[in-house]
Amino acid sequence: KVNILTEKTASNREQYAAEYLQKKLNRLGFPTVVNGKKGEYRISLSQAKDTAGLKKEGFSWTRKGKKIQLQGNDGSGVIYGCNEIAEYVAQHGSLNVPLMQEDVPEMVLRGACVGLQKTVYLPGHQVYEYPYTPENFPWFYDKEQWIQYLDMLVDNKMNSLYLWNGHPFASLVKLKDYPFALEVDEATFKKNEEMFSFLTREADRRGIFVIQMFYNIILSKPFADHYGLKTQDRHLPITPLISDYTRKSVAAFIEKYPNVGLLVCLGEAMNTYEDDVEWMTKTIIPGVKDGLKALG
Repeated sequence: KVNILTEKTASNREQYAAEYLQKKLNRLGFPTVVNGKKGEYRISLSQAKDTAGLKKEGFSWTRKGKKIQLQGNDGSGVIYGCNEIAEYVAQHGSLNVPLMQEDVPEMVLRGACVGLQKTVYLPGHQVYEYPYTPENFPWFYDKEQWIQYLDMLVDNKMNSLYLWNGHPFASLVKLKDYPFALEVDEATFKKNEEMFSFLTREADRRGIFVIQMFYNIILSKPFADHYGLKTQDRHLPITPLISDYTRKSVAAFIEKYPNVGLLVCLGEAMNTYEDDVEWMTKTIIPGVKDGLKALG
C-alpha cells in the first residue's frame, strides 16, 4: 500500500498532483491513498518555501528506503515530479525510484493547439468565422472529454493550451456600446461563459495556461451587417469605428477572463506592414491596458 502525503496548506496544483499520482499507481497495481494513516511506501509532496534561484516547474526528490520526499519548485513542479514517479513505476514495475533525482523543463511553453474552426465555410460567413455554438463545435461542451484531454497534456508535460479561432470575442463577451455585436443567442452565451470558466479552472489545477488566439482584422457578422461593412477585407483601411469595436472587445475579454492569455495574429485580413504596427500599438495593446485597468 502507498500513502501520498500533502501539506495542510497544499495548493490546488499540489492537490491535483496527489490525485494524479494516486490514479496512476492504482492503475499500475499499487493500492494508493492520499493522506492516509499507514502505508508500506510513503510519498511526501511539498512545495519549496524559498524559491530564490529555482527554475519554474522544476522538482527534486530523495528516497530513503520506502520513503520518498518530493519537492517542487512550484505547484507545477510537484505535478511533474509525480508524473516522473508514475513513468518510472510504469517502466520498472517498482517504487524503488532513484535515490536522488531532479529535473526542470528546458522549454518555457509546451502546448497543444485546438482549432475551433471547420473545413467548410458557414453560410453567410467567410473563412475563419466560426462562432462558438453547440451546433458548430459540440465537442467543446463535453466536460468529461476536456478532463481526459487536459490529463493527457499533463502526461506529456505540456503547460499551455491554445484555442484557435478567427474572432472569438463575439461568442464570449458583451459590449455595452455594441450590444448587437454578439453572435450567439443568450442560452449559448451562458454555456460559453460556463465552459470557459470550467476549462480555465481545470487547466489551472494542472498548471496549464489557456491562450485564446484570434486573427485580424475580423468583425462579428452582426456588427458588420449593422454598419454595412464586410466582416473582413484585406484592403479595408483601419477606421476609428473598427478600432474602437476591437479595442473594447479585447478589453472586455481581459476583464472577464483574466486568467486566459491572448495570442494575436496580425493577419489574415491586414493590408500592409504599417497597418500591422498601427493595429497592434493603437488598438490591441490599448485594449489590453483598458482591460487590466478595469480589473484594478
